[in-house]
Amino acid sequence: MKVFKVKGIKIFYDEKLDGGGTFFGQLYVPIVRKLVGKSKTCFEAFSGPAFIGFSLLANNLCEELVVADINPEAINYIKLTVNENNLSRKVRYYIADVLEGIPESERFDLVVGNPPHFNESTIKEFCRIYGVECSNAIEMLKAYDPGWKLHKRFYDSIHKFLNKGANIILVENSEGSSEKDFIEFIQKGGLKYVKTIHPTLDDIAEAYYIFIKGFDIKVGIPKVVKHLPISVFRPLFLLGAKTYKPAKELVSLYSKFYFIYSKYN
Repeated sequence: MKVFKVKGIKIFYDEKLDGGGTFFGQLYVPIVRKLVGKSKTCFEAFSGPAFIGFSLLANNLCEELVVADINPEAINYIKLTVNENNLSRKVRYYIADVLEGIPESERFDLVVGNPPHFNESTIKEFCRIYGVECSNAIEMLKAYDPGWKLHKRFYDSIHKFLNKGANIILVENSEGSSEKDFIEFIQKGGLKYVKTIHPTLDDIAEAYYIFIKGFDIKVGIPKVVKHLPISVFRPLFLLGAKTYKPAKELVSLYSKFYFIYSKYN
């Protein structure tokens, strides 16, 4: 069992359940802050251990959090996080197949999520590039959406759970898709496609800062960085992104991810 810490909240998880929530998932914090600010009820779909949702809660970007995942093991870790952080009054969780299993009484003001990013035309290349066995059930649960069926089901039904004016922001990977793959689903689901958001250098700097501070690293550069305020870390990171090869590569990695922003009017 591992722990990822965000502003006092300890998020418990097993490494195999992390589909990128500790890493690129933290881009949600600066993006949600700029785009919509604080919401009353946030929902994280496809949540895994709910790194994204708990990070939004820790950063005061939602008052209460609802999370759902199909994997009971992920929900067990969420229960542990809720209990260990005394969050039972702020967090609700469900075992759900996309949205099936969530009570119809639930209503959300902000929906976020890290769904599988690859379909049948891109999954083999993903497995090759990242050295993943395509026969690995857990890895495929995190990465593979054949025919974009999960996305279709999500966009077909999410309107049933939304308050008027709700914002829906899903993270996707440009190696596996483009916004053109999803705009039709959004519109058929009764939502309005607003725009596609690509992370800025400032967004990447803050997400990486959260990532580094989230782990209990006691050696090397990360140990030093953990004790720097974001006001000091950000300009150093931006300078490194222009002159330091590892920082440039890190920016390139984060830049593969984009966010589909839609609204329910």
